[in-house]
Amino acid sequence: MFKLWNLAIRFILELILLFSIGYWGFHYGSGLMAQVGLGIGLPLLAAVVWGMTISPKARIKLPLAVVLLIEFLIFATAVACQIYSGYITFAIVFALVALANRFIVIKWRMQP
Repeated sequence: MFKLWNLAIRFILELILLFSIGYWGFHYGSGLMAQVGLGIGLPLLAAVVWGMTISPKARIKLPLAVVLLIEFLIFATAVACQIYSGYITFAIVFALVALANRFIVIKWRMQP
């Protein structure tokens, strides 16, 4: 049961990650086209990279160290977007929950 909850939390973290990057993109661009491009394009790029390298059904099988590096970079981008958007406390909590969640995934061998 605990593994199921951890996977649910991981999914929610992934959704927050995509939303955070998109939110920043929509508010950072200087024009409507730039805002739409960044707000949709950056989360889409993150989702494609995630799906190809990190997800359990990833097409590209990489060593765990590389997977962790890519995952760290994507999560760090989301945290930076949250901080830049003014949600500093949320960014700290998000980062801590993501780290704890990843630790549990590794410890319980929940990712192939």
